[in-house]
Amino acid sequence: MLISTTRLLHWMALAVVVCVGCSSDGTVTPPPVHLEATGFFHTEQAGGRWWLVTPDGQPFFSLGVNHVTASSDTDQQTGQCPYCEAVAADYPSTQAWGDAAVQRLQGWGFNTIGAWSDDDLLGQQMPYTVLLDIGSGAADYFSPEFEASCTTVATNTVAARKTDPNLLGWFLDNELHWGPDWRNGDTMLDTYEQLPAGSPGRLVADAHAGDPSGFLSALAEQYFQVTTSAVRAADPNHMILGIRIISVLAPIEVVTAAGAWVDVMSVNNYEYNAGLPDELEKLFGPVLSTDNSLADFYAACNRPLLFSEFSYRAQDSGLPNTYPPVFPVLATQSDRADAYESYTRSSFAAPYVVGQHWFEFTDEPSGGRFDGENSNFGLVSTSDVPWQTLVDRMTAVAASAPDRVVTTY
Repeated sequence: MLISTTRLLHWMALAVVVCVGCSSDGTVTPPPVHLEATGFFHTEQAGGRWWLVTPDGQPFFSLGVNHVTASSDTDQQTGQCPYCEAVAADYPSTQAWGDAAVQRLQGWGFNTIGAWSDDDLLGQQMPYTVLLDIGSGAADYFSPEFEASCTTVATNTVAARKTDPNLLGWFLDNELHWGPDWRNGDTMLDTYEQLPAGSPGRLVADAHAGDPSGFLSALAEQYFQVTTSAVRAADPNHMILGIRIISVLAPIEVVTAAGAWVDVMSVNNYEYNAGLPDELEKLFGPVLSTDNSLADFYAACNRPLLFSEFSYRAQDSGLPNTYPPVFPVLATQSDRADAYESYTRSSFAAPYVVGQHWFEFTDEPSGGRFDGENSNFGLVSTSDVPWQTLVDRMTAVAASAPDRVVTTY
């Protein structure tokens, strides 16, 4: 059997990272690690890498799936939800669907429920995450209104889960605007200089006139200080998993500021069409390099990384796969499985990566969801049929996740 050079290098990298000693037959024998039991998920460094640690002190590499829900996307052309119809036809209740979904995910090697999922239903059976959207829509991170809004979110959403050992942690936000991108071409200094004179954010912007980088550092520091303080006041037990920042549009000022406040830095880290990161840098300015291992991110924040969103899609699914246009469209489900394996083994090999979450559980409808996305991102089709070639490979690859090949003492 021919082995690609890329895959061979990934396997070699994995062995280097987790293997302090190997037997004569080449079997990986990672060193045993000792981790603390605190009653809640947390992070530790041991045995040459970062770990997520379970409430009872066991190593945990988070293999998650986003948008695990019985109420999936509505087709914007037909107004119907094809996956909802499949669930209604195939399961006697939403609980029955949830039980089956958990059984499937665990059977395919996954151990975490990712963002935008049926947390209340599925979080009883598997570790789960919650996306707070705590800063979404805020016009001025320096304002008393923003602090009050964060406190409200913490009181209404965070406090009720503070004793739940199944909660992995909180995502503060998703893909916030930190400067020039497809939403607009303004720096954050430009944006805040447009606030009313005398407003808190405008005063800070005026103090940084001509220094967009300095203002962005101050803004990010303010955002993380206010949001994490509110969450920790309501829940001192669970991890803050960062902001699901877009890898190719992540200013170093934001990543650096996050390191002082979050437990884990979450990054939406896709593989993009060839040349896209370079083109984005020409359009929007310097960003951190994204070689899929994201070593620069770790160097900037010194916090373990969680790849909170990534996926691959294939032409043989029969879906249009035309939006988003920035990701490659592979030919077959076998190619999709190959890409997943390469990406995942690279994640396993990086000692600062503690997990990765696939987007998403169900394919998008052929007519496009609310924003037009119409891609084969799912583990299952909109008819609830698994993409078997893909999930079989996922199952095999999961067996060599770092937490499944290490011993504890």
